[in-house]
Amino acid sequence: MGLAASQARFLAITSRKANCEFQSMQIAQQKLSLTRELEEVSDEYQAAINATNLVWDADGSGDYLYNLSYSLMMTPSDVNAYTPYLLSRRDGKIALNSAMAAAAKAAGISDSGFVGTAQEKAAAYAVFIGELQNQRAISSSTADMAITVGLISDAGMGGELMGRETANQMSLTSMITYIDLITEATASGYYPAGSTEAELAEDLIFDFNKTVYNEDGSIRRELDCGLSSGWSKNSHSTTLLKNGSYYNDATYADNGVGSYSPGSFSLSDLLNEDMTLLVTGKTDYSNICKAMSSAIQTGSDKGSFSLILNNDVDQWYDNINGQGSFDRLSADEKAVLTYFDQLAKGMYALLMPEDPSATDLNAFYTALDDIIDRFQNRNEGNDYVDAGPPLPINSESTAKSAVREADNYNCWVKYGNSWALSLSNLTETFLTNFVDGMNGYSGGFVIHDKVNSSYYITDDPGYLYTVNSGSDDEKNLWTSEFYSVIFNNLCQNGWYQNDQLEDKDYLDNAIKSGQLFVVSKGSDNYYYQSRYVQISGGHIMENTDSDAIAQAEVEYTRKKSQINYKEEQLEIEADKLDAEIAALTTEYDTVKSLISKNIEKTFTMFQT
Repeated sequence: MGLAASQARFLAITSRKANCEFQSMQIAQQKLSLTRELEEVSDEYQAAINATNLVWDADGSGDYLYNLSYSLMMTPSDVNAYTPYLLSRRDGKIALNSAMAAAAKAAGISDSGFVGTAQEKAAAYAVFIGELQNQRAISSSTADMAITVGLISDAGMGGELMGRETANQMSLTSMITYIDLITEATASGYYPAGSTEAELAEDLIFDFNKTVYNEDGSIRRELDCGLSSGWSKNSHSTTLLKNGSYYNDATYADNGVGSYSPGSFSLSDLLNEDMTLLVTGKTDYSNICKAMSSAIQTGSDKGSFSLILNNDVDQWYDNINGQGSFDRLSADEKAVLTYFDQLAKGMYALLMPEDPSATDLNAFYTALDDIIDRFQNRNEGNDYVDAGPPLPINSESTAKSAVREADNYNCWVKYGNSWALSLSNLTETFLTNFVDGMNGYSGGFVIHDKVNSSYYITDDPGYLYTVNSGSDDEKNLWTSEFYSVIFNNLCQNGWYQNDQLEDKDYLDNAIKSGQLFVVSKGSDNYYYQSRYVQISGGHIMENTDSDAIAQAEVEYTRKKSQINYKEEQLEIEADKLDAEIAALTTEYDTVKSLISKNIEKTFTMFQT
């Protein structure tokens, strides 16, 4: 090859080699870029693995988790135990979605709350519920039920809510609330006459002034026990007192609802208030209920006790003592008999198991027998307490003294010519003997004549009573409480509309960051706002977002596959370039050597 040809070839090889090296450098840069891209994909995947979302732990076990949502917190269900969990911003105003906001606005609740009379709030509540139905936030049946039961004014405002933990096991306070709700719902017409709930409510109401009907609907008699609405200083009277309140119609423990008469009160009043029967103007009251006591002497007389459960008080007494016997009784005796009859019916309906054992029945009969003994007043032993002056005194002061002393005893108290009996103490006595008896008298409870020497079952706040109540019935009442809690808190704290509450990502971030607080029930039955992680026994918790992880894993696999494919292609191209560069380098060295020899030969030739 001539020198000129060698130089041309050398330049071509140099150019090609430089181009190959440049391409190799570009491939190396692309590899670095792919490495960074893979790192980013790996970081995204790791972030997804570490990501959490907020879930609802239904029972605290961690086994039943639900995605947290505004609807879950604000709609009554088994998942939230029919207890609302509201959301609020820092100033305390409740966050509402569009449907709830429309209902609050329709009810006249301003953004700062609502102040009005009990009647005004009850009317506003009905509008609130009606608008929720219009917004299709609740069903028509739920709306009808909530409106019929009406606003529970202290729900979420310190009032004890019904227990939700076990369907038919309740603490004393929960049982009292349950009795109030079912009797009020029946009186207002929500539970129709003849329904299981209405029949239970009837047994839980003590009515001294009701009309007794025959089976054909005709009136058999007016069950008027002659209760007085005030004092009678100089003549005989029988008075029912509530928390020491006498002298007027407020004497009666009036539920103030529905069809119950002004002289009625419920079993919850007996357990939660201080109900006292007062008889004035009698020097000798020792033969009260003598006929009843002689007719039923022991708890073993099961036939007589069964008559109590299956008949009205007048029929029951006439069946024992002959037709017309009830009409011949005094108003005092009728009042005591009516209390005894309705105590038996109410306690049996509320607490006796559907299929009672011999132990259960014996506990019931024994408890009834003990109450009869406390009625007799034989003026011997501790059947009654003579706490006042020995001479008959017709004055208001002796009656007040008798009532005041009766609160300290489980039997009649005599003061002058006034006799008083705490029906509340007697009810707690019966409840203790009945329930403890069903458990084999293993609770260590004891009843003496003096209250301060007695240990009632009601003194144990942790005791759970097994109550006869249908789950559907309870859930209806829980639902009514649920919306009452929401309404009362809106009135108390005000509200604002937040249209982002239905967005899961927004809701999670707002709660986790503290932009929204959870408003939940405290130990004092008021509602307070707290960070979700600070709520004692709270249901809201962070959980690994499995959906996000699965999605990230698919994306990671896809991107990694693409990067690996590109990397393999670049490796192939790099290997080709490396081989070509090696070949060009060899040829480069050869041509370069050839050029050098040609130059050397040429110079040698011209020197000679």
